[in-house]
Amino acid sequence: MTPVLVSVDRAGDVKIGRKKCRLYKKDEVVKVAKNYGIPNPAKKTVTQLCSSIKNRAKNANTNNVPLAKLYPEAAKKRAAAKKRAEKKALDRKVAANFMKTMTTRVVTPVRKVVVAVMPKPSKKAMPITKEEAIKRISAMKGLNREAKYKLVSRAKMGPMSPRRVVKVARELSKLNTAGYRVVM
Repeated sequence: MTPVLVSVDRAGDVKIGRKKCRLYKKDEVVKVAKNYGIPNPAKKTVTQLCSSIKNRAKNANTNNVPLAKLYPEAAKKRAAAKKRAEKKALDRKVAANFMKTMTTRVVTPVRKVVVAVMPKPSKKAMPITKEEAIKRISAMKGLNREAKYKLVSRAKMGPMSPRRVVKVARELSKLNTAGYRVVM
């Protein structure tokens, strides 16, 4: 008869193989009890047999028996499976190293960000009065009469500052002299 692994779990229950002893049928527990040399196992109940197997298992110290001795065929299969897994892992490692040596890494150039630093004006621009703005706008040659009139009225009453109106007038004058026809 093949040997049976008997163990005691943390709760103190006897296990025969993977199942608890009390979950087996009586005839199965009787076979295990005969292997452990328990006298008259057929006359005892399952709970009595389990307790006597537990006592014998503690005394015999069968928990320290390696599983490979109890189940040699399973141990051979497990060893073969472990060897296959190690070979597969080694093959993956070799393939990865091969790919590393065969490929080259393309280094992407680092883009440099150029920040334009504007020089600070040496002195603050003087504010322009409304009369000065009207005088400058009327002196501009690139503007027609209609545009001059609108810009002068903006300088007098508009929400824009006189300096801003003169700046707009300069831009319009440049555009008109460059050949663009700007209508306000």
